[in-house]
Amino acid sequence: MSEEQKNVTEEGALPTTTGEAAEPREPLVEQEISALNKEIETLGKEVEEWRSRAYRGAADLDNFRKRALKERDELRKYAIEGVLKDLIPVADNLERALSHAGASGGALADGVAMIAKQYMGALEKHGAKPFDPKGEQFDPQFHEAMSQMPRAGAEAGTVIEVYQRGWMLHDRLVRPAMVVIATGEPGGGDSPDTVETAAVGGEEH
Repeated sequence: MSEEQKNVTEEGALPTTTGEAAEPREPLVEQEISALNKEIETLGKEVEEWRSRAYRGAADLDNFRKRALKERDELRKYAIEGVLKDLIPVADNLERALSHAGASGGALADGVAMIAKQYMGALEKHGAKPFDPKGEQFDPQFHEAMSQMPRAGAEAGTVIEVYQRGWMLHDRLVRPAMVVIATGEPGGGDSPDTVETAAVGGEEH
C-alpha cells in the first residue's frame, strides 16, 4: 500500500470514529438540563418563601408603628388626667364660694368669679370639661346615684338633682356626676317597682 492510500484510509476512518464517540453525550446533556431545572425550581421556591417573609415582616413593622403612634397620641391626650383629679376639687370650691356670695357679693365675689372663669378656661383648653346631667336619663357609666325620690312631672330614672358635677377629659370619664334620681310620679302614677322602691326608702327613714 502506498503512502497516499494509507493517508486516505486513515482520513476516511476519522469521521466514523468521531461519530461513535459523540453518541453517548445526548443522555448526559438531558440529565444535566433536568438537574438544572430542579435546582431552578428549588431556588424559585426559596425566593418566594423569603419574599413572603419580607412582606410579613414589613406588615408587622407597619402595625407596630401604628400602635406606637396611637399609644403616643393617647399618652399625650390623657397626660393630665392624674393632675386633673387634684384640680377638680379647686373648681368645686370656687363654685361653692360664688354660690354662697350670691348676687350681692361685691368686689370680692366679682374677683372670685373672674378667677373661676380663668381657671375653667385653662382646664377646658387642655380638654377637661364638667357636665351637669340634670334632666337626663340616669346612666351608671357616667352618673353615681346618691338617692331616689318621687318628683311630680319627672319620669322614673331621670336625674332631678345634681350634688356634684361630673368631669370628662376629652372622651374619657374622670369623675362621675353625683345625682338624685326620680322614682316616678307620686301617688297613683307609680309603677309597682317604683312603689316598692319608695316603700323601702321610707322604712329606712
